[in-house]
Amino acid sequence: MIDEILGFKARSVLIIGLGGGGGDAVGSSITYNLALGEEKEATLGAVLWERYVSDPVPGPPIRIQELQNSETLGNYLAIVNGDTYAIREGRHVIPQIANVLGVIKDDGLGISISGPVINVAREISEYVSKYGFDAVIGIDVGGDALALGSEDELYSPLADSYSVAILTKVQDYTGIPVVLGVAGPGVDGELNRDYVLMRISQLAGKGAFLGAYGPTQSDLVLLEDILGKAITEASQLVYKAARGGYYGDTDIRGGGTRKVKLDISSSITYYLDLRKIINELPPLVNLVINARDPWDAMKTLNSKGGVMTELNFEEEVYRYYKAKSKLPSPPEEAYLMIREIRNKLRNQLESGRR
Repeated sequence: MIDEILGFKARSVLIIGLGGGGGDAVGSSITYNLALGEEKEATLGAVLWERYVSDPVPGPPIRIQELQNSETLGNYLAIVNGDTYAIREGRHVIPQIANVLGVIKDDGLGISISGPVINVAREISEYVSKYGFDAVIGIDVGGDALALGSEDELYSPLADSYSVAILTKVQDYTGIPVVLGVAGPGVDGELNRDYVLMRISQLAGKGAFLGAYGPTQSDLVLLEDILGKAITEASQLVYKAARGGYYGDTDIRGGGTRKVKLDISSSITYYLDLRKIINELPPLVNLVINARDPWDAMKTLNSKGGVMTELNFEEEVYRYYKAKSKLPSPPEEAYLMIREIRNKLRNQLESGRR
């Protein structure tokens, strides 16, 4: 299957969980297990950016210098393992990739997207070349990487768009195939499942569709073990969908503030050829391609598209946390923050157009 997706017989594959929140490392384990089952050398990596419930300090994502029990490879990369953690303002933070690696009993790659897109991409490219990877597969759980920016329920597009921008540069620098995988369309409670599938269909029309994979029993056994340690709602829904018995709307993020349309199709990972969609990339990717860091990217998305990001939300949560020594609760309180930030940004954009 991996060879069919890539179009050649691969020996070694780097698989990266792309999104913020850490849960994409969990969803990526399905593709990782597929590669191992086909006797490929596979390394699992992930972006080091945890949700505010685990790490209330707003971005940048976890810096390499904040990691403990890891091997630093540069300014933005480190070899991490099941014992890796970070110290953030005195708080002990365990990246979800560490929880995953603790289950699969392997080392992996931690990626801090705290610097310029081109600099992070260069370090990944050097790592890929040094260790002889034949391809890179980036996995986004939910499908926000395909967002256009105007979607009403979108609120965390920054990590995804930043990571995809990095992958486009890795493709340029290395010349090896780079694949964008979307696991569990819509399961993160932002873009609607049918909308994500429409976006995948549109890109398939450009010749970008490489194949799809539904988890086997072996994959689900591994995923169940990982979910015993890792914290993620979205990837857990991928697992529930594959186990069956779920059909229709289910709550996510607690309190019924968001609903996900769930059925057996929610367990599938769709693979797209990044080179084929380079001219069809979402506008958000093109907006952040030259960003100096996530804050620079956030300001660009805010000012040029009126797009709210997870960093806007995290900064608001942090102010709340510092003032009240607690996180927003119940979930409705956090969701109210999201709506207020989004409305403020859209009003500012409209005022600027007048």
